[in-house]
Amino acid sequence: MPYWIWFACGIALLIIEILTPHLVTVWFGLAALLTGVVAYWIDDSSIQLAFFAVSSLISFSVGWFWLRKNMRMNLRPLPEKQSILGEAGTVISADKENPPGGRVRFQGPVNGDEVWEFITDEQLRVGDRCVVTDVIGSRVKVRKA
Repeated sequence: MPYWIWFACGIALLIIEILTPHLVTVWFGLAALLTGVVAYWIDDSSIQLAFFAVSSLISFSVGWFWLRKNMRMNLRPLPEKQSILGEAGTVISADKENPPGGRVRFQGPVNGDEVWEFITDEQLRVGDRCVVTDVIGSRVKVRKA
């Protein structure tokens, strides 16, 4: 197979990756481009296809596992309702939003963190003691203690 067909396929796969970013076709596109470089010197189609298969497998495996390791989002775990209800804490920052909210510090780590964002039905000030009454998404709902 002529080398320029591999380059055309590689570029087409990279364009598909740009249009539908799923980080799948990029590895095959890179393998096709690399196979195009090899095909410039080797005319045997079976060797080219074997090289494409091996380089696709290697690029996909290396790329996938590298991305999983290095691009992991650091998401805070959602608090478990049973483990946090009734916990007492101290308001360390307060906002006058609607509903009012801020940040509360607990005596010890709750789900791995001592500081959590909160919402409340009443206005709390910095230094007020509060108790967790509910969990709403990644925030806790508190009332004045």
